[in-house]
Amino acid sequence: MRGVVTKSVFRLLRLIFVLGGLGAITWFGMTVRLGERTLFEHVQAIWKTHESQDLLRGTKEKVGDLVDRASEKVVRGVAKNAPGQTKARDESALDEPSKPPLEELPAKDRKALRGIIGHALEKE
Repeated sequence: MRGVVTKSVFRLLRLIFVLGGLGAITWFGMTVRLGERTLFEHVQAIWKTHESQDLLRGTKEKVGDLVDRASEKVVRGVAKNAPGQTKARDESALDEPSKPPLEELPAKDRKALRGIIGHALEKE
């Protein structure tokens, strides 16, 4: 019983310490001037520069290409495992040249998929 209480107390103290640290960083970033601006104002000014916007555009383009390739592989994988396909998976089946997918993904759907996957990547 005593070990459980001690563990709970340490978890509570750790939570208080972490919240206090986040509060201190937030206070520092919003109020303490570092030259002409606060820390958060410096970050905002850097984010608005042409170079950072160019970096953002380039990253979105590369991620878009990655999403296109990934969605094509998913479509091929789904086509391989489609119901009604009776071919057994063995070494000889893997050596065959890849066949086109049973269903082509229209550009509109590919763009929607890119938006969904890209949006999920932005959250991470």
